[in-house]
Amino acid sequence: MAVIAQITDPHLRDDGADPFHDPAQALRGAFAQIAAMDRKPEAIVLTGDIIDRSAKGYGHVLPLLRAAPVPLLPMPGNQDGATSFRAAFADWADFHPDHLSFTSQIGDIFLIALESTRPDGGAGLGAHQLDWLAQVFAKATGPAILALHHPPFPTAAPHLDRAGFQNADALAALVTQSPVRRIIAGHSHRAMQTVWAGVFASTAPAIGHGLSLSLTGAAPHRPVAALPAFELHILDDSGMVSHLIPLDGMRSGCEWIDNP
Repeated sequence: MAVIAQITDPHLRDDGADPFHDPAQALRGAFAQIAAMDRKPEAIVLTGDIIDRSAKGYGHVLPLLRAAPVPLLPMPGNQDGATSFRAAFADWADFHPDHLSFTSQIGDIFLIALESTRPDGGAGLGAHQLDWLAQVFAKATGPAILALHHPPFPTAAPHLDRAGFQNADALAALVTQSPVRRIIAGHSHRAMQTVWAGVFASTAPAIGHGLSLSLTGAAPHRPVAALPAFELHILDDSGMVSHLIPLDGMRSGCEWIDNP
């Protein structure tokens, strides 16, 4: 058996002006729940938007992340500047020199962490990332999880789908012939599930604020109160299953009942 925890989108600000609940407190709560598990995950994958773009850097974040109860693997999101991210987390993962992708063997799971933010800030992949991924797939053995910040699949949410995911078809073609058994992402600030390129794919809810949903795109896209949660992805002899874990001590108004 192998277990990976996925935490995403804390949007940790450095000015204390968070719109609903304190994401640093929520992150500490998630760490406390993971530490109390009778079967702890081998690692935590943090799938991007670690800081909010309003933050000046990662100085306020690193002490908090170092307190994780198991090894933590950071991935960048569209709010994370590539240069400052690489400098802050150089010793946390073996990033590719040309993009912030990496691989890690976590128990029986081969994690492929694929940077999905283009230089212009949009979602998608360039030729160099696709070439790297093809090489990784060619050498991979055993079941793999592909982690990205942006969901590569259509979400039926116009505010997410309007900009699209560059080279999604090329990625799907690679995934179809790969050992990937699960695709995980963030960015949406909500839980979504689908089958894409023949693989079960999902996004996890944010540890930070939620985002509104309009299925027509007519309503504005804005931060909303949402219960923070994380996910557990578990590989055993029967296959791979995922669990959504809401934070203890939270209620629907996103206020703490008691510190976990």
